[in-house]
Amino acid sequence: MKLYVGCGLTYAREGFKESVRQLKEKLKNIPEVVVLEFLGLGNGTAREVFVHDINCVSKCDLMIAICDEPSTGLGVEIGIQMQSGKPILAFGHKDSKITRLILDPPIENFKFHRYQSFDDIYEIILDFIQNYK
Repeated sequence: MKLYVGCGLTYAREGFKESVRQLKEKLKNIPEVVVLEFLGLGNGTAREVFVHDINCVSKCDLMIAICDEPSTGLGVEIGIQMQSGKPILAFGHKDSKITRLILDPPIENFKFHRYQSFDDIYEIILDFIQNYK
């Protein structure tokens, strides 16, 4: 299964970015899982980032959207994934303010979860993968 982990990076705290990096490393250890990598802040031109990251969204079997940090780019990626009909697991920290557009959209294969730690996110993803048809 190919996973794409999307999140806001531009204004994100270093601790948040490190937690995302650690989550992705942990996900890579699940048998038969491939984590598609976004280019991030330092690599490529704006056009290269767009083409690469949207290509990852189109290739993934499951999108993980961590919605704690403001991000127009993540919103674009979520919208594209919603249109594809492929599953999205979206997450927001229990104390984060999250746009209501993400909290409960009438979109099949979309589920929003509140979490306390990145371990919660990992466990929800692992459960999804184990029960994926």
